[in-house]
Formats: sequence, structure tokens, C-alpha cells
Amino acid sequence: MTQPTPVFQGSIVDHKLHTLSRVKAAIRRYLSTFPNGTQIDIVFRKHRSKRSNLQNAYYWSVVVPILAQHFGYDNEEMHEELKLLFNPIQSKIDPGRKIGGSTKKLSTVEFFSDEDSYVNRIARWGATEHGIYIPPPEDAE
Repeated sequence: MTQPTPVFQGSIVDHKLHTLSRVKAAIRRYLSTFPNGTQIDIVFRKHRSKRSNLQNAYYWSVVVPILAQHFGYDNEEMHEELKLLFNPIQSKIDPGRKIGGSTKKLSTVEFFSDEDSYVNRIARWGATEHGIYIPPPEDAE
């Protein structure tokens, strides 16, 4: 069984990599698992915050159930419809067909925080197209 690849975070300050001391220690521990002389790949990419548990809870306990009840779907079916409407991608099996893209890969901003985020577009659509009120997180129970 393959071990998961760890991801270590840092930031660039004055064109230099800065990490917390606990991250440096974690990197040292991970490197010590390789035999001496092992060739490794080092990959740098811009950090993307995944959506938070609170954002996910709001989506699954407020947004999806309100719309599912209105349209007669269960929560999972409604989620699939929303992905198709608001996060479509081209099917790799049938290139002429659109399918719902994964929302797991959306950053916190793309999923919820931005005015044009996935959740905000859904709430606007529900209100303007179907007269459905979806309370904002601060008003949701």
C-alpha cells in the first residue's frame, strides 16, 4: 500500500521560503524515512485553502436541504443537480456532454467567500428564479 504524500506549508518572504519550526521538524522526520542517497522530487505550488467545516456544514445542512425539499429531491440528488448547474465540466467519456464537477477541489473563496462563489450563486438562483429564501449562515439554525 502506498503512503500518502505529505504536504508541508510555508510562505515566500523576500523571495525566500519561510516555514514554522514545527513544519521544519516534520519535514526532517519525513526525510528520515528515506534511505540515504534516495532521489526525491520537490514540488512547489501556490497554496489553496480547502473549504472549512463550517462552510461545508452550512451547505449540507441549510442550502441543500431547503432546495431538495422544494424540488422533491433527496440531499445527494440535489447536490448532483447543483454541481451540474453551477460547476459543470466536460465529460471525459462523452466529450459533448456536461457533468457536475467536484466541489471538493474548490477553495474557500471559490466555494463560499466570494460574491460569485458556488454557494452564493446557488442562493441567488434560488431566490431570483424560484422565490426560495436561503438564510445566510449568521441567520441559519
